[in-house]
Amino acid sequence: MFSGGLDSILAAKIMLDEGFEVIALHFYTGFNEKLNREISRTPHQTWIPMESVVNAADNLGVKFVTVDVSNEYIPVIIHPEYLYGSGVNPCIDCRIFLLKRARGFMENEHAILVFTGEVLGQRPMSQHRQTLKLIEKKAGLEGRLLRPLSAKLLNPTIPEREGIINREQLLSLSGRSRKPQQQLATEFGIDVYPQPAGGCILTEKSFSRKYTDLINHTNTSDITLNVLHSLKAGRHLRLTSGTKVIVGRNELENKYLGALLSDKSWEFDVLDFPGALVFTFGEPSEDDFLEIAGICARYSKARTENTVAVIAKKGNKTREFIVKPAEQDYIDTLLIR
Repeated sequence: MFSGGLDSILAAKIMLDEGFEVIALHFYTGFNEKLNREISRTPHQTWIPMESVVNAADNLGVKFVTVDVSNEYIPVIIHPEYLYGSGVNPCIDCRIFLLKRARGFMENEHAILVFTGEVLGQRPMSQHRQTLKLIEKKAGLEGRLLRPLSAKLLNPTIPEREGIINREQLLSLSGRSRKPQQQLATEFGIDVYPQPAGGCILTEKSFSRKYTDLINHTNTSDITLNVLHSLKAGRHLRLTSGTKVIVGRNELENKYLGALLSDKSWEFDVLDFPGALVFTFGEPSEDDFLEIAGICARYSKARTENTVAVIAKKGNKTREFIVKPAEQDYIDTLLIR
């Protein structure tokens, strides 16, 4: 299980030094990369891993395998058995889900175990001793899941008990300090690795608020991957009628949202003036159309005009509205933030 971070690099290095063939398995859930990278590519482009992750595997000289599980990941977010962390991050369910996939890969490759860069006590939700045991059991990896950085503090795996792995070469790290890992990297001659930083979009407060609003107003059966991806960009508003509106904040977000939502949502754009694209789900009422057109006008260079022409289109349907730009104070009451 290879994230490309320092912990997974060190875990791989330890197993390589033990003489094992290592396969670096890297998963993409749709939410485990930086937000700015996510919206810098259109949603329908094939995902490729970050260059730093690829380079980390190359530097170790290991086989690198990527797996896009983003479509399968939706139920993990919407219906977590073990609830959320600080945001809407289902950390325990996420680990179980990914480790089940890793177990399948292990079996297909006739490997002896799955190993990770996890450190006991490093993360508050998913890396306590009892939680690690729970995850191992639920993933069907009892005795076949090794955490080399903390192995001496945990029960030995089957390969350790059989003498296939030398337990004395494994470590006993615990806690949140990064100094032991940095010192170990120096000892191993590893001088290129990413600095620790949060990479899960689901932990971000802004995303969590948008997601919570979505769940409160949408049947979970109607939540698609595109709907979840739409939470990554734009200003999000909920009209008093309950209609959801998304306003692009810049050209990059306009492009991203357009590629994601065009033909599936009504798209509003001001005629003759540059500005934000505005999207809405479902079929707005006539009052909603006028209100959304006014919001669109407000987020354009026509915001000081008395009247503005706004075009709304969806598929082969087009409508035009002449409206006064909405007041910012009113818009502020609708923002999800």
